[in-house]
Amino acid sequence: MSSIGLSQEQINSVIELFTSGQIHEALDALDVLSKDYPNESLLLNIRGACYAGLGQKNAAVESYKKAVLLKPDYAKAHYNLGGALQELDQLHDSVKSYENAITLEPENSEAHNNLGNVLRELDQLDDAINCYKKALVINPDYVEAHYSLGLTFQDLGQLQNTIKSYESVLAIKPNFAGMHNNLGNVYRELGKLDAAVKYYEQAIAIKPDFVEVYCNLGVTLQELGQLDAAINAYKGAIAIKSDYAEAHNNLGVILAELGRLDEAEASYRKALSHKPEYAGAHYNLGNMLKDYERLEEAEASYRKTINLEPDYTEAHNNLGNVLKNLGRLDEAEASYRKAIVLKPDYAKAHSNLGAILKDLGRLDEAEAFCRHAIILKPDYADAYINLSIILYASGNLDSALESIKKANSMSPKSSSIRLLLTILESRKTQEISEVSIGNISNLNHHIQLTSNPLILNRAVESELITNLYEIKSLELDKIRDPSYGNARGSGYSLFEDGRSILKTVEEDLVSMVTNAIKVDIYVKDSFFTILGAGGGVIHHNHIDSLDEDSNLNLAMQKFSLVYYLSIGDQSCSEPGILKLYDPSENILPTKGMVTIFPADRFHSVVYNGIKDRVIIGINFYSL
Repeated sequence: MSSIGLSQEQINSVIELFTSGQIHEALDALDVLSKDYPNESLLLNIRGACYAGLGQKNAAVESYKKAVLLKPDYAKAHYNLGGALQELDQLHDSVKSYENAITLEPENSEAHNNLGNVLRELDQLDDAINCYKKALVINPDYVEAHYSLGLTFQDLGQLQNTIKSYESVLAIKPNFAGMHNNLGNVYRELGKLDAAVKYYEQAIAIKPDFVEVYCNLGVTLQELGQLDAAINAYKGAIAIKSDYAEAHNNLGVILAELGRLDEAEASYRKALSHKPEYAGAHYNLGNMLKDYERLEEAEASYRKTINLEPDYTEAHNNLGNVLKNLGRLDEAEASYRKAIVLKPDYAKAHSNLGAILKDLGRLDEAEAFCRHAIILKPDYADAYINLSIILYASGNLDSALESIKKANSMSPKSSSIRLLLTILESRKTQEISEVSIGNISNLNHHIQLTSNPLILNRAVESELITNLYEIKSLELDKIRDPSYGNARGSGYSLFEDGRSILKTVEEDLVSMVTNAIKVDIYVKDSFFTILGAGGGVIHHNHIDSLDEDSNLNLAMQKFSLVYYLSIGDQSCSEPGILKLYDPSENILPTKGMVTIFPADRFHSVVYNGIKDRVIIGINFYSL
């Protein structure tokens, strides 16, 4: 029968069923009408929409195709067919259908926009941009077209144009939280972090439960160095979505950066409890465990990372670092080489491989890898440090000095570099001195204390303790420090504080030590520690990986000093005795006592007095 008999009332009744979500009922009604009007393209178009609403994509396509076959000038059916083909990822056919719709209805802004979306999926970005612009000529307030145009500009890296498009969206729809978030992302990509923060904060103001924005805000605040605010942002995300693994992981990164390693570990493990296959969290946990010197656990975390993502270059490199610290040098070498295979221009892995080859006695290979690291990254101070030690081990002191000077010019604030520079300059001076007396074969860099420990004394100024209490202190049991319990103190650069009283203390201690051991010294670390009741210091010594390098033998030149400013309460059961080991010896401190012992000598302290026990400590090297 002809379509003339199909009434508007019949059409409206089917459409009403469809729009109200009664799709099966709409299909039943269409079945009834189709018996009388089997070739009615309008009914086929509605049927296609019903199938699409039920997720029956192929059936939808077939209905739309029948509609346009029966009525080739049916623009709406061509348009709907384009959308259905796009859903099936038949993109080239989708393009043709949208183009047919536009030919029939050139002013159809939605068809221009959707054609642009398909072309964008086909990576035909310039053509997509033209489609969006045509849609906007027809409808300047078309939010979706402005949005899609911005996304395409972003794909092309045209970020200023992206901003203009996104701002056009907000001009039309100012409370579009997602667009504020997108603008924040663009500004962050441009390095304009303060602007990014403002957009993220606006997105949250509009939509307080927009959990992803909290994470974006946290990352940006972290990049700005506003760590406390970043922590609050991540905690905001977690308050909304407690199983948000990425937020737990990012929170852990900040806590680790702040030295709050116990909390960092808890955050990483929380992330992994929600997302066990999260390679990034396993990697970060490995880093934290490595810093905590829990090396076997760190190894397990890195290996889990690599199992999940075999091409995770940094995990191979850091696994190498752990294996090196565990003394498994051949395995460490293999890990570094794997990192280099994955990323041939990875300067850090080349430098680390050079260091491990040095420890394996393969000095020529070691030098070659360090020099290649420098070619890859000419300002890489660590590579120059490794090269300097390799050159020194090869007997080339002058070149070693040249290399460490370059490292120092790149990182003048590095205490390790300053130490090596001072040590090598001292050894160069000794070498010249020995040559001048005709005895270069027996250079001696080491001294022996007249007693072990060596006990000296210095009067304590009352303002000295007052000044220490004024310095912002760290809770030492929350960072990587041998102190535990009720313990607080400074980092390891106390004498750089600038206070005149500390400068006086430094000068006096250096003078006392120099007079006692008859050689010049270099102070590497300076710090203060305040122990309250329940505070203590675990069994430890002050030797680090650089001291353990057999090519330098720095451990033989390193000493520790403890200066007692306040001895606290010595009537308690644990009065803060300094316990030295190998051989065992107990020293009950007195006020003003200065105790010096080799840095490789293990020691510990337990204190439970009511009054604070306050010390200044230094680690120094004889020259």
